[in-house]
Amino acid sequence: MSAEPFADVEDIEGAWKTLSAKEKTRAEYWLNAASRKIRRRWKDIDARIAAELLDKGDVADVVVALVLDVLPSLENAGLRSMSVQAGSMGRSFTLEDRSNQDRLHLEDWMVEILNGSVISGATPQIAAPRPYDFNRVFPDMREVYDS
Repeated sequence: MSAEPFADVEDIEGAWKTLSAKEKTRAEYWLNAASRKIRRRWKDIDARIAAELLDKGDVADVVVALVLDVLPSLENAGLRSMSVQAGSMGRSFTLEDRSNQDRLHLEDWMVEILNGSVISGATPQIAAPRPYDFNRVFPDMREVYDS
């Protein structure tokens, strides 16, 4: 039984660019690979999404970020450095070496989302100058100073 990926090619195109037919085929593979990786580590993820304990859009964001980290680098796989020259102008750069790492590398923020440990809403903080005892209008307002 094959499970659907958490994101699709249109999500990749929306986040990055319109893909060629060859890039779409690659994107489909990597979307499925990223989704399988997530399901291997978080075996209950589909149940948590169905129970609305985890937002499917958040999981899709993680999958898109994983795939966008892989797709642009496929053309340069195995290269260590590159240089481009046009007339008297030239540019050289060293490429990131991930030869001994998993291409679908989970960042800390991704793990937090998939673990369900991210706070559901933002906690507002107000940064304002010291009131010098003039804050009589809102005496119970909690404020953060000098942060």
